[in-house]
Amino acid sequence: MKRHPDTLRPAALALHRQAAAGLALFTAGMPLALLAPPATADGGPQLRLEVSSFRNAKGALSCRLFTDAASFPDGDGARTVRAPIEGAQASCAFPNLPPGTYAVAVVHDENGNGRLDKNLLGVPREGYGVSNNRTYAMSSPKWDESNFTVGAGEPVVLRVNLRY
Repeated sequence: MKRHPDTLRPAALALHRQAAAGLALFTAGMPLALLAPPATADGGPQLRLEVSSFRNAKGALSCRLFTDAASFPDGDGARTVRAPIEGAQASCAFPNLPPGTYAVAVVHDENGNGRLDKNLLGVPREGYGVSNNRTYAMSSPKWDESNFTVGAGEPVVLRVNLRY
């Protein structure tokens, strides 16, 4: 016969309440743990991009990490990562980053050709975004508005919204 927790002996009731409190603390911390970037093998900082606002799940997400203004946002960047699109979102990770100033540019590469397709006027035909979500209809994003700093041992999560 099952007993309601309130009818348990005092010692059993105290143990039951402690277990429930521990479970509540464990599950309450889960969303924060899921948002934090995974630890890297050497414990170095990691950047994780969470990208949303996809208009479809075709193709892949291309994420480029830049270390200076010279080639941002259209160049090759220091590192490139491609990731699958799952529903209306996708994420990319850049592990083991040394402390420094960075910017990222992302492209919803719908046709899988590895670049941002543009029309005859130079307007993007595919979704794009940058760190700090500063995009413009008629000009490229600027390094000064898009850069961010990664400190020693500091994991970073950035949310980027695509613009079509």
